[in-house]
Amino acid sequence: MREFHKMAILVIVIVVILFGVFFVTRGEAEPNEYDEFAKCITNSGAKMYGAYWCSHCKSQKESFGDSWKLINYVECDPKGENANPAECEEHGIKGYPTWIFGDGQRNAGSISLSSLAIKTGCELP
Repeated sequence: MREFHKMAILVIVIVVILFGVFFVTRGEAEPNEYDEFAKCITNSGAKMYGAYWCSHCKSQKESFGDSWKLINYVECDPKGENANPAECEEHGIKGYPTWIFGDGQRNAGSISLSSLAIKTGCELP
């Protein structure tokens, strides 16, 4: 009977360890669909200027999903997080969102991901 208890405890410990490994590895972040695309846009020199309260900016950000964090973004409203209104003023930003590309071209307003791909030379997934 004592052997049975030892074996049962061993099996329970192994099961707990396996579940722990499963849940820990399952929680690891996988690359998002647009990560490479977003990195390429940033590496091309493109920046998006916007404001935290701008609905078009919010839509533009949402089009990237979690990959948005890889986009070079400048917050123009002084009340926004990590705001840099001086840079926005320096570049003459009048409306949101405004994209400025590596070659100096601008796009005022929301832009589709396919248009961003064309303007930056980045491959859309």
